[in-house]
Amino acid sequence: AHVAVDPTSSLDATCTPPHTEQRRQAAPSATAAPGNSRSRQLTMVGAAAALQRLRASPSTPPARSTVPGRGRISASASRRATHVAPLRAIMSPTIENSALLQLQAPTKVRLVAIVPGQSQTSFLPWPPGLPPTYSEGDGPDWMEVMEHMALRLTWVDPAFAMDVFAHDAPIEQIRASAAAADVFVIVGVQDEVLAAQFAAALEGVPTGTALGCCSTLEAQSRIVFQPASNLRAMEAQLIPWGQASKDLRIMEQVTELYERKNHLDFLFLHLLLINASGTRVAAVDINQDLNIGNVWCIAKNCNKQLSACLGDDQCKLSLDCIDACGLTDQVCTYTCIRSYQNDQFEKLARCMLHKNNCLGNDAQRPELPEVLPMTMFRGEPLTHDVAEGIMQGWYGEEAEGKLPYSWLAVAGQNPAYDHFPCQYQIWYRGKARGSFWYNPVFKVQTLAGDEVWRRSDYRCRRGDSPGTFYFSFMDNGVTSLEYWRIVDAADDLTWSLYYYAGAAKVAGQAYIGAVLATKDGMWPAAEHLPRIEKSLWEGCGVKLWEMCEVDNCNCGDAPLEPYHDVVMMPSLLDAAVGA
Repeated sequence: AHVAVDPTSSLDATCTPPHTEQRRQAAPSATAAPGNSRSRQLTMVGAAAALQRLRASPSTPPARSTVPGRGRISASASRRATHVAPLRAIMSPTIENSALLQLQAPTKVRLVAIVPGQSQTSFLPWPPGLPPTYSEGDGPDWMEVMEHMALRLTWVDPAFAMDVFAHDAPIEQIRASAAAADVFVIVGVQDEVLAAQFAAALEGVPTGTALGCCSTLEAQSRIVFQPASNLRAMEAQLIPWGQASKDLRIMEQVTELYERKNHLDFLFLHLLLINASGTRVAAVDINQDLNIGNVWCIAKNCNKQLSACLGDDQCKLSLDCIDACGLTDQVCTYTCIRSYQNDQFEKLARCMLHKNNCLGNDAQRPELPEVLPMTMFRGEPLTHDVAEGIMQGWYGEEAEGKLPYSWLAVAGQNPAYDHFPCQYQIWYRGKARGSFWYNPVFKVQTLAGDEVWRRSDYRCRRGDSPGTFYFSFMDNGVTSLEYWRIVDAADDLTWSLYYYAGAAKVAGQAYIGAVLATKDGMWPAAEHLPRIEKSLWEGCGVKLWEMCEVDNCNCGDAPLEPYHDVVMMPSLLDAAVGA
C-alpha cells in the first residue's frame, strides 16, 4: 500500500543540485567528490582477505595551534555567524570541554604538523550544493583542516596531541615542538630553502611523512628513523616478510590515503603513522594476518564455505579485492563488499567471523565525541513516540500527500558508508509490540562500472532517552551494533539530522558519522543552514565541509518495499498541518 511503481521519478528531472551550477560559475576551479551520503552496513569481512579502514574558537589566525580544535574561524564562517541561528542541538560535552580535557589528559604521543598558511585552500571541498554565498572559496583552508584533525585525534585517544604550524611560522617554534614529537606530518612545501630548514628542524622526530612536497622533504619520510629509500626498497624485495617490506607498505598506504582527498582517510593516515611509531592504535592494529591459530579455526570450522567461495568467481573477486585493500581501510574494503556482494561470501564471513571469530577481533563502539539527542520538539519535551514520528518522517499514503519513504539523505559525514547515491531511509513500526525497523535503500556504483540497488534491514529499539536508538543488523555475514541519536530536526520536518556510532566487533572495526536528510534529498533553503551548521558542530563535532554530498540524480525505480509489515504511526506531518 505504500509503494508506488516509480515513486522517485520526479527526482530524476533535477540532476544538478539547485546551487551547484551557481557555485561552478562563482568558483570555476572548485572540485567535489560526486555523490556522498549514507547507507551503512559495515562488515569488513577481513578474515577472508587474510586468506587471499561552529564552534571553533574565533581568534586571530595563529601560526601555531597548541590546543587541538581551537583555532581560526574563516571569513565566511564569521559572516554566517551574523545570521540568527537558534541553538536546538544540545551542546556536546566533548566539544564544550575540549580544551580542559586536553589539558587534563596525559600525553603518550606527540605529533607536529606543518601545513600551508595564509588561508591557502586545502584539497577538501565545500559540499557543491551549498549556496555560493554561504561559503568562501573552494573549501576550508589548511590550518582549519589540520586543527580539526588534531581535535579528532583526541577522540581516538585523549592522550594523542598534535601541534599545528603554518609554513611561515617561526622556525624556532617548530624546532621546539619537534624536540618532543614522535611523529611529523608536513604538507605542500615546494620551496627548497624552506624544505631544508624544516628537514633540519624535524631530524630528531623518529617517524613521519611529507605529502605533496619537494624531493628534499619526501626523502625525509621514515618509520622509526628508517627512511623509505631505494636501498630500503631493495631490502624489502629480498626479504618480503621483513620489517622493511612492512614499513614501505605503510608509507605507500599513507600516500594513497592522502591522494584520496577526503577527511576520513586524511585522519586515518595520522593513525597509521602513530601505530607505526610504536604506540598501538586499535583502529589500525586489526588482526588480519594468518597465524597457526586462525588457520586452524578456519580449517576446522569453515573449510566447506571457504572451498565454495574460492570456487565462485564473484566470491573470489571479493576476497582478492579486500586483500588488496587491507582490513584497516574501511573506505576501500566496504566498496569491495558492496561491489561484489554474493551469497558465498556472506556464508564464509558468517562462519569465519560471526560464528567463530577466527581472527579474535573485538572492536568497541566509539564513545567520543559524546553526542546528546535533542530534548525539545515543537516547544514540547521530546518523547519516545515523537522521536519515532520524526524518524517515520514523510512515510505514508501518497494520496494523503506523503511519500513511499521517510527521508532521502542529503549528505553524510563518513566517506566509507555515506557516499552511496540515492540513499532512501524507511523507518516504521512493525506488528510485534515495541518493534521498530529501519530499511535503507541505496544505489551502488560497482568497481565493474555497473549500478545496482542494495537494501538492508535494521532492528531498532529505544534507548534510555527519547531520541536515542540501538540498531542491530547483519550485513554480508557480520553483525554490527549501532547507537543513533536525533540531533536536531525542523518543526515542519523540512530536514532532520542524525548521528551514529557503531562497531562490527568481530571484523575489528568501529565507526562514527552524521546524516542530514530532507524530503527530496536537496539541501534545505539558505535560512536553515546556520542552524544546521551550528547543530553539526556544537552537537556532533562535525564541520560542514566534512559532509559528503549525495548524488540524488537518477533515483527512479528504487525498490522501496519494506521488509516487514508496516504499522503506520500518526504522522507528525498531519499534526503540523493541524497546528
